[in-house]
Formats: sequence, C-alpha cells, structure tokens
Amino acid sequence: MTYANRGMGFEQMIDYTNAMYERKGQAVINKRPTPVKILGMSGGRISGFLEKPSTVDYDGTYQGLSIVFEAKSTKQLNRFPLSNIEDHQFEYLEKCHRHGAISFILISFVKHRTIYLMPFITLKHYWEGRQKGKRGTQSISLETLDVNAYPINQGKVPVDYLKIVDQVWKLGKPAA
Repeated sequence: MTYANRGMGFEQMIDYTNAMYERKGQAVINKRPTPVKILGMSGGRISGFLEKPSTVDYDGTYQGLSIVFEAKSTKQLNRFPLSNIEDHQFEYLEKCHRHGAISFILISFVKHRTIYLMPFITLKHYWEGRQKGKRGTQSISLETLDVNAYPINQGKVPVDYLKIVDQVWKLGKPAA
C-alpha cells in the first residue's frame, strides 16, 4: 500500500473504496449501521444505548453474490489479537459463509500500514483453535498472515479488496 491515504481512517478508506466500486458499477457494498436506541436529546447531546449487537461492518452484492466482512485494525506490531473479533461477529460471518456468501475479515496493521484479507474458512481454523484453548492461538502473527491471508495493495482504489476476492473465490468478470 502506498502512503497516499495514510491520514484516512481504515473504515473511511473502505467507505471511499466502496463508493468508487459502486460508481464504477462493480459492486454495491455498504457500511452497516450499529443498531442504537435513542432515548432523547439534552443540550445538543443524544443519549441512547446499543439496542443489540451489530452483525458485521459491511455487506452487499458483488457479481450476484452476497459479500459480508468485518474490518479490524490493530496497533500491535506483530500480531492480530483474536479477541478483537466478537463472538456474534464470528457467528454472523459463519452463518453467511454456510449460505454461500463471500465472507472474510480485513485486518489493518496500523504501524506497518499493511492490510490483509483473511477468508472466513481460514479465520475459522484459528478461531476454533482459540476456542479449544490451544497454545499460541490467542492471536494471529504477522508471519502467519503473510502465509495464510492475502495482502491488499492500493490500486485504483485505496483498499482494493475485490481484486483479492476475484482471485480467492475464482470469480471472473461479470457478463455484460
């Protein structure tokens, strides 16, 4: 990834990428709002609470298929803590995966300015190891990601994850 967009937050970069994908007619992928119950306003401040756990950060359609993913950032230097993923997020990715959706997580290493796409099936392997209490499974090392995930480079969009989706899920160009 180049440093052109280093001032943008990770999700802002994804939002911008998704807007570009939509403008180009490639995909429709949206940020899912967090379900919040608003109780009221006082002095210009809104009070409320999370109504229920959200599902994942993004969902949409790409080449006629559902696509769902969670975006996570870490300031850790050499590992991604699996505790950054909530149980309900994993369960939603799993449910969508079972129904044929393209499911994955995007992991941003802030200090390295690198981003990885990890398909759900790979995440599941590490998640289950953690659930079983296997030694060394509380996080995924950067070296492991280098082997078992896909680095995302900045292309014509800041976080060109659809390029990786095409490769991993063996998708071709849609028929015109």
